[in-house]
Amino acid sequence: MNRNYFLNYRLVKLIHPCKSKDGNLTYVSSLKVHLKDKSNTIYDMVDHFEKELGSKIKKTIEQVKEIVLLREIINLHNIDGVKSMNRIRTMVKGIKSGNDILSPSGLPNIKLVKTEQSEWILFDGHHSLLSYMIAGRTYLHEVPHFVIEDEKGHVNDKEILIFFGMHSKKLNESGWRKYVINWQAAKERQLCKREQNNMGELLDSCARARQ
Repeated sequence: MNRNYFLNYRLVKLIHPCKSKDGNLTYVSSLKVHLKDKSNTIYDMVDHFEKELGSKIKKTIEQVKEIVLLREIINLHNIDGVKSMNRIRTMVKGIKSGNDILSPSGLPNIKLVKTEQSEWILFDGHHSLLSYMIAGRTYLHEVPHFVIEDEKGHVNDKEILIFFGMHSKKLNESGWRKYVINWQAAKERQLCKREQNNMGELLDSCARARQ
């Protein structure tokens, strides 16, 4: 069998906070997905994880190796791509009551990748992450989330283009950093110049919008 089969894979990690004295432990459930088809995307990796949930996936307790500030995570929506402040307010109330924000399947909405330049990118769950931040969470390991990575612990710029859908053809592999996407807008206005550079700036913009 081709040796590359074993090397060319993506690791999907489901991470939940784990109560501990110093707060540096997490529950980690992971699944290695081999790429048999070059057309497989990061979204396909998450779908594969959900299909295998409860069978091949084992949960372990791991120490936090990298402290990631939520404010420094790169967003893929500007403020006009955040469609419902009322939804965020409801989520914040739930979090402060001790609940987590999960999808109907019981899995986190928050999904991220890490670039070769060690940038963290939020590609799904902007409303949820903003809600956790408003509720007082500071670090990534304090919120339930998915991470998708390759054998080196990141993904390449070409893979990130999938987050821009049909508009990815307009971008080169590194040019995505200058843009965001707004799926609520008309097709010709969905690809937008970046205005907020990270989740901290997006949170600040949301705070001004609530005033």
